[in-house]
Amino acid sequence: MTNQIKHKILQGELYINGKWVSEPDQSYFESLNPATRELVGICAAATREQVNDAVEKANAAYSQWKNIPIPERAAYLTKAAQVFETRKEELARVMTMEMGKVLTESLGEVGVVSATAQYMSGEGRRLFGETVPAGFPDRNVRMVREPLGVAACITPWNFPVSLASYKIFSALIAGNTVVWKPASEVALSAKIFVEILDESGLPAGVLNLITGSGSTVGRTLALHPDVKLISFTGSTEVGQQLAEMSSKTLKRISLELGGKNAVIVLKDADLEKAADGIVKSAFTTTGQRCTAASRVIVDRSVKEQLVQKVVQLTKSMKIGNGLEAGNQVGPLVNADQLNTVEKYVKTAIEQGGKIVSGGQRVTELGGYYYEPTIIENVKPSDVIAQEEIFGPVLAIIEVDSYEEAMEVNNGTIYGLSTAIYTESLHYANRASKEAVSGLVYINNGTSNAEMGVAFGDENVRKRRP
Repeated sequence: MTNQIKHKILQGELYINGKWVSEPDQSYFESLNPATRELVGICAAATREQVNDAVEKANAAYSQWKNIPIPERAAYLTKAAQVFETRKEELARVMTMEMGKVLTESLGEVGVVSATAQYMSGEGRRLFGETVPAGFPDRNVRMVREPLGVAACITPWNFPVSLASYKIFSALIAGNTVVWKPASEVALSAKIFVEILDESGLPAGVLNLITGSGSTVGRTLALHPDVKLISFTGSTEVGQQLAEMSSKTLKRISLELGGKNAVIVLKDADLEKAADGIVKSAFTTTGQRCTAASRVIVDRSVKEQLVQKVVQLTKSMKIGNGLEAGNQVGPLVNADQLNTVEKYVKTAIEQGGKIVSGGQRVTELGGYYYEPTIIENVKPSDVIAQEEIFGPVLAIIEVDSYEEAMEVNNGTIYGLSTAIYTESLHYANRASKEAVSGLVYINNGTSNAEMGVAFGDENVRKRRP
């Protein structure tokens, strides 16, 4: 199977109304392996007319799908969970080939998809309504949950199928139909995902896959009057554009955007445990996670000890092709992301930062590789401490107290994930309340997720002066 998948050029079409379709003059774009720069396959670039067709078919299927009993809708997800397990290795390998994360991570992600399908099938039984007292005699008041209609799910490349499963499975179990636009970098992974849902017997039109550019597909979905909901994970800039466009048709919109996450390390922390959590949070998925740790805010008295431990762990990580056993850090997703990381490191140095580990491209491997990089002497107002990099770069910021650490932590426009390492219940409890973050971890890294609990960020705030 390995050699077949490595050398076979894959092709992805559009999936509309239960069929794989393309036009005679269909345009295609390439999917490249960031580890080798080799062609993985080609994918259909949808036209505006094809997007409209997908929405029309999803809207037509909605009237029947919403009336199917929830246990029957759940059965499709239960079946899909089983099929995901049988095609786990195939899907994981294509994911690694398309976006570069190491195979063990990709396999784990497909496992999350199977678990999400099972979880969401059970959630159907929890779509409770309420019966409340009425203000008039001979009257009952009953409130029930109703689906909205066509949901547009727009997903990123860093978690190609797990984030899709969160959005798509929850929409389907609630009775909505879906038009899915995955990131172009992982369109072939999306094709396999949809093949599995098709194999589960999902009725035609309930799920539709539309690949292509954001300017065509995303814009058309955002402006389409029959799309009632958009669920988007991606950059803050694109999220703002989608919110503005969606407002024209009063869509509901759910946005999960950027993060500038910090690990606070107080002077009483277990430094071995803190270093391990920092390295895993900063460099897993090559730092290409919205919850990746990109700042370490450390008490000055233990800074040297902590940095020494972090550097030692970082230098032991093996960089290379994610399909090869033993590699822990894969390539960045594409040349643009590699250039972006390099630019941020250069800016950090210009602003006084000092590289203590990494800081270079890894050119001999042939792909878009960049060394896991640690930079100290960073000020809270520096660009590298304020803007989301989405790469393997970690900024070290020194402070003199818990209060200063929390001020620095809260001094960005993002508030997604914060971790604090301390042996003090006092400071742990304070951090859980005072960190302006959707997620707060105590003696654990920033980059985690738990099924069935809230995941999101605080409102975007003005940058500190």
